[in-house]
Amino acid sequence: MTEVILTSIVSFAGTNIDDIFVLMVLFAQAERRQERAKIVAGQYLGIGLLTLLSIAGARGFQAVLADSIWMLGIVPVFMGVRFWVKERRERKNGDKEMVSASAISIPAAFLLTVTNGADNIGVYIPQFGQYSPAQLAVCAAVFMVMAGFWCLLGSRLAGLPLIRRKIQQYRHILVPLVLIGLGVMILRG
Repeated sequence: MTEVILTSIVSFAGTNIDDIFVLMVLFAQAERRQERAKIVAGQYLGIGLLTLLSIAGARGFQAVLADSIWMLGIVPVFMGVRFWVKERRERKNGDKEMVSASAISIPAAFLLTVTNGADNIGVYIPQFGQYSPAQLAVCAAVFMVMAGFWCLLGSRLAGLPLIRRKIQQYRHILVPLVLIGLGVMILRG
């Protein structure tokens, strides 16, 4: 089981390294504890769904998942364009206040996690295909622990004064750019 645990840690970290930046952007916008809790809940739900889809893929749905996974790229492109339009409208109307309360929600964090993790499925399916049910349970538990660690790391990095200030200062550019870029990468396959 030690090998399964170590492999799970490495595969989670390797496939979610880009997720740290997304989490940093979200946590930098979170002003209240409730908003941070929504990000964490969305992250857990997203990682849970990616894990379940990968288990299903490993158990026989691989062809269906592989053919349609690129379509998940539409979600972050849509979210990025929507954020950009909303941000421009609020700047035009002179509203300098951050949009964090409306931009941070469990569904938004969930969708970002799932769309950002579309590539994870391609790594997890072959990995899970080699595991017994007990090994899959251990791997899923490791992924849940790692999701918590990822949220903590993203929150801590976003809490660094320089990083937080820069993300908040340029969020009207960074958030749409990250989301649209992520979507385009997923759409390209």
